Amino acid sequence: MSEGPLEESWESWTTRIAADLAALTEDDWLTFTVHVSSQAASTYAAERAPRGRRRGGARPARPARVPDVFVQARRLEGVLALECIGDTQFEGLTDLTSDQQAALADLGWEREGDEPEFSRALDSAAEAAGLLRASLAGVLGAATPADVDIRRAERP
Repeated sequence: MSEGPLEESWESWTTRIAADLAALTEDDWLTFTVHVSSQAASTYAAERAPRGRRRGGARPARPARVPDVFVQARRLEGVLALECIGDTQFEGLTDLTSDQQAALADLGWEREGDEPEFSRALDSAAEAAGLLRASLAGVLGAATPADVDIRRAERP
């Protein structure tokens, strides 16, 4: 299967993000969230899709549920400080399952206490980008780099 002209591979995404992380200045940041298509957008797309005969009676598989989680990377005292925040409302609740939390820990994320917050400090931008990719794609539900929304710190 070939990629479309606007689709980015995970390999090129990781290389690009490593360069972005290396370029962060002190107190600069990037956040990463897995984009969740809204029900309205999915319904609209389904209504507009050409109606063809499908073979077999199987319904298309529903996409896996994506947890409400964000990952932040910032330059702090010369290192890349990564945080994976599983409680985006800061109410002590999380969409992360215990399996997902264990998978994040297996990837090398560190956790203090029972809160669904993970962190990691790294010197290498390439290593940080690799951890982001593994977390977003392997645990948090991003099928492709296009599923990841990236926000950057506002520049004065």
